[in-house]
Amino acid sequence: MTKPLRASYCDNISSWYYVPMKKIVLIALVLLVTASCGGTVAAPSEQRLQGAPTANTAQISQPNPVLPPRQGGRPEDKYSCAINSDGYCIFSGTPHRTGLNPNTEDIVNADEVFLFTMNEAVAVNSSGEILQARGTPASNGDELVRYLEGEMTDDEKAFHRVIAVMLPVRNALMYDISEVNQARWEELVSELEMRGIKDKTFTDGATPKDNYYGRDGIFELAKRPEGKDIHHDVMKFLEEAGLYFLCHVTSDDFGQMLQDSHPEGHDPCRDAKITEKIPF
Repeated sequence: MTKPLRASYCDNISSWYYVPMKKIVLIALVLLVTASCGGTVAAPSEQRLQGAPTANTAQISQPNPVLPPRQGGRPEDKYSCAINSDGYCIFSGTPHRTGLNPNTEDIVNADEVFLFTMNEAVAVNSSGEILQARGTPASNGDELVRYLEGEMTDDEKAFHRVIAVMLPVRNALMYDISEVNQARWEELVSELEMRGIKDKTFTDGATPKDNYYGRDGIFELAKRPEGKDIHHDVMKFLEEAGLYFLCHVTSDDFGQMLQDSHPEGHDPCRDAKITEKIPF
């Protein structure tokens, strides 16, 4: 009668021993594989953070960040255009979907359908982060969105309005030039015209870098590129026009920041040759 009891007891001992041993072996294997891969196992909380969508941390009226040391030279050229079947040099990328309808307070879409008013608008990048008020020109993916939270300084308000004005100008030169006539172009650049921004064209420089196009000149070039890649000329016009525009409508402190952060060390507000600022 005792043998079956002893056998049962031994079986229980065996089972008790075997189950933990399986766990120990399994854990050892996991640790061995992890070590051999040179990695570490993230804690569950770390894994959740890594997989979570990035929150939009850009805020209105945040202080300007410390500027990195100036590297010298222009930033890497990210743009290109190709001559299409109609002879226009069309840029790679996608047109901006929103912009300020000229001579109104209306933010509209590509079909000129009203979305919201300018005093409700901020410019965001392709990640949905609010653009900081800086001299960096508008870029692919920038759009205008409705924003009813937070307070903005006068310089920040002016910055977002400049972006709102310039997005349709970018679309006209980079993507929609075949559909833009002279009257429409003059309407798009009316804010530049009233401030005397980009009045002149100069193309007799010793090098292409010395040349620049005014409002009329860049439109004529975009309409008749004559088979040339004109993206450098277009981007130079857009970048300089945007900077000179900001110099007119922002404070002197903001103008100093534009100089301090310029990649080539220029003073855009001096280059703009402003005799009298014309704010919004």
